[in-house]
Amino acid sequence: MPVSKQMRKALQHTADECIDCGKCMAYCRFLAESGSPLSIALNALSDDETVDDLSQRTYDCSSCGLCSAVCPVKAEPADIFTQLRYHAQANGTFKLEKYAPLLSYERLGQRFPFKAESLPEGCTTVFFPGCTLPAMFPDATRIAFKILKLKDPRTGIVLNCCSKPSKMLGLKSKHEENLSTLVHTLERKGIKKILTACPNCHATFKQFESRLEIVSIYEKLKYANFIPVTPAVKEVTIHDPCVTRSESNIHKAVRDLLKSAGIRVSEMKHNRTETLCCGEGGGTNFHNKAYAMYWSRKRINEAQRIGVPMVTYCAGCVNFLGGNHPTAHVLDILLVKRKTIPKPVAFPFNYLNRLIFRFTAL
Repeated sequence: MPVSKQMRKALQHTADECIDCGKCMAYCRFLAESGSPLSIALNALSDDETVDDLSQRTYDCSSCGLCSAVCPVKAEPADIFTQLRYHAQANGTFKLEKYAPLLSYERLGQRFPFKAESLPEGCTTVFFPGCTLPAMFPDATRIAFKILKLKDPRTGIVLNCCSKPSKMLGLKSKHEENLSTLVHTLERKGIKKILTACPNCHATFKQFESRLEIVSIYEKLKYANFIPVTPAVKEVTIHDPCVTRSESNIHKAVRDLLKSAGIRVSEMKHNRTETLCCGEGGGTNFHNKAYAMYWSRKRINEAQRIGVPMVTYCAGCVNFLGGNHPTAHVLDILLVKRKTIPKPVAFPFNYLNRLIFRFTAL
């Protein structure tokens, strides 16, 4: 199949810049078994049929961006794998049947009864909690919204899905259409700022060109003067979601919030820009569970070496890691009185929580 200009540009950049040092391969099982970014780029540039094969194999990739983060020469190999997924879906070289639950989750988030909004008169700022936070931590989500409204009573709330799963799986046109509809609808209603709680929503909105200002709730809460509950733990380590690699302000805000609650933070070896994927990234668990669990074990092993619970600010990461190591969401730790860190909420109670939140918090 023909290669798009965007893909050829990405491939050529990596082919020109990669020095084949192997640093990214040392971290990543997918690259260790598939070859270096340089070899992948050169093979793809030499033969369009090779691109078709590579576009299928890239669904083993967690789309976490660590390869680009650790690259000493900015060869941006992560861009190749994004473009390869776009190629796979544009040309029908990889079927997404295995990902039906994930795509269904996205569709439900964009429809009644899960889709909803509450926009007070004069509202220009909305809280966008995402799909999974209200599903797993409805009480924390509700309290966070109350804090935002105390600061500004005109703050609204929008329950919807940013369509990140479609983008992650390579359904570029579908993602852009859905997100464009959402963003332009908000703009027409006078919204100028979105406060995000989900890191994936935050990154998705920021990457979409619009007039909307995108701000993390964690940066906002840092200046909200709320009184945190007495925490269930005294010391934690922080798992930064991989989509926040470049979000140094969020990294700092989350750590400051925990420290202000009297919680000691002990850092894992890989944090902030070089954080590890929890294993959920790229939807890899639906296609290659061994690769997904590879990342999960690496992350949990680092936390176990410190010997304390993990705290993260992605509900999806909590869901993926929490069954094998105590893992809390930062909003739940700060806002909900608990004696212990709860286990992740299982199906169908996650959907029930979303419905309860939708009909009680709005």
